Amino acid sequence: MAMLMLVGTLASGAIAGASPKKGKVHFHGTVHFTAIGPLTGAYSALGIPIVEGTKTAAYLINKAGGILGKKLVVDPVDTKGDPADAATALQQEIAINHPKALIGPITLEIHGVEPIFTRFKILDGWNGGTPAFVHNTNKYLWRCNPSDTQQTLAIAGYAAQKKYRTAAMLFTTSAASQSFEPIIASAYKKLGGKIVATESISAGLSTYSSEASALISKHPQVVFTQMTPPTAAAFFKNLESLGALNIPFVGTTFMAGSTVIQAIGPAFSKAHMVEVQGSTAISGAGKLFKATYKKVNGHTVESGANFAYDCTVDFALAMDKAKSFTSQKVIRAIPEVSNPPGIKVTTYAAGLADIKRGKKINYTGVSGPMDFNKYHNVTGPWSVVQATGKPTGTVSVIETITAPEMVAYQHGKGKM
Repeated sequence: MAMLMLVGTLASGAIAGASPKKGKVHFHGTVHFTAIGPLTGAYSALGIPIVEGTKTAAYLINKAGGILGKKLVVDPVDTKGDPADAATALQQEIAINHPKALIGPITLEIHGVEPIFTRFKILDGWNGGTPAFVHNTNKYLWRCNPSDTQQTLAIAGYAAQKKYRTAAMLFTTSAASQSFEPIIASAYKKLGGKIVATESISAGLSTYSSEASALISKHPQVVFTQMTPPTAAAFFKNLESLGALNIPFVGTTFMAGSTVIQAIGPAFSKAHMVEVQGSTAISGAGKLFKATYKKVNGHTVESGANFAYDCTVDFALAMDKAKSFTSQKVIRAIPEVSNPPGIKVTTYAAGLADIKRGKKINYTGVSGPMDFNKYHNVTGPWSVVQATGKPTGTVSVIETITAPEMVAYQHGKGKM
């Protein structure tokens, strides 16, 4: 039986429902959002940011008065990274708390929960990247982060820009990681690159010396990677023992998380790796997000939390616009608060104020534009980041890949 994780403090007080300094907020009941993902096990570094991003958004939403006057309560639900466990846990959550929206899960569990939230007509702000939903037709599923297709295109474009002509791919054998392999290979080849090695490794082993040896024997100029924190730590130790630290690594968004950087070693990560993640350069909303995130969660931002945050804010604004929690009405309202034209807003409070004035808004979040296409997918710019070397595992932006550059890469321009 899967474990359903409901944290009482979120429902009753200090974090999600804190009152603003200028006066106490009087709520008229509660509304529940479920933050669902792997909170324990090998893939917890992917699920915990979903919860923390949702909690951060809930804090600011409640500070502004809640959704339609109701206090937003966040229910963390642990899927353990397994579709069957995810399905059981979600069914329990629905029976207990009757959530009006889900935030999450990740790619590993989406096929386990999709039939359930569809049957119960619950909105899902998905945080997965698989290309299988590029042409999504499920009206309840809204992907709040760019697909793996876009992320791998940004990674391939960065490698082409640096004139890395040969590459190796190093991914753990999970659905979330393996979905990158074929699409990154395709994007990289389109830009003139050649894949010389592909290593798929099991997570959680104590040594990867044979895999490290096989990889370096192919003499790649760059390595594309995504690994769990313990796996990355063990692999890089093996690589160091082989004296092969001259190969640059380019990681996915996941590799920019503080848990991965701390596992590898912040100074080591800074010296040998960059990562590609969704850019906050456009909206200017990053400062409030980072400060609130640290206040709510007690540490700096984890990679991927920005997508959960934006999903939560966007759904809340759509409910305000619809003046309803009914999924059909909210679905119609999502593009009205997300897509142009409209007044650009970067916070829940600003968006709510404009909605109350009868204005059309265009929410642009900390992860970039929340402009959904007809398949409920978003696009956006990307940042190339690098560990700062600080013990907290923070990163800094070294360059931004703009939307026009992404379009150029998509059409094969910028070849090596």
